Amino acid sequence: MTADESNVLIKLFLYPGDLVCDLSGVAKNSDHRQVLRSFINTIVWSAIASGVALWAFL
Repeated sequence: MTADESNVLIKLFLYPGDLVCDLSGVAKNSDHRQVLRSFINTIVWSAIASGVALWAFL
C-alpha cells in the first residue's frame, strides 16, 4: 500500500467526525474538535460494525 492510498483510507475513516466538526463550526486547532471528532467517529463506525455483525449472524 502506498502513502497516497493510506492517506485516503485515513481521511475516509475520519470523514464523519470532520464533517460534523466543520458543520458545527469548531476551529481546526481546537481540543474540542479532537474530542467531538473522536466521539462522532466512534458512534458512526460502531453503528456500521454492529449493523454488519447483525447482518452476518442473523
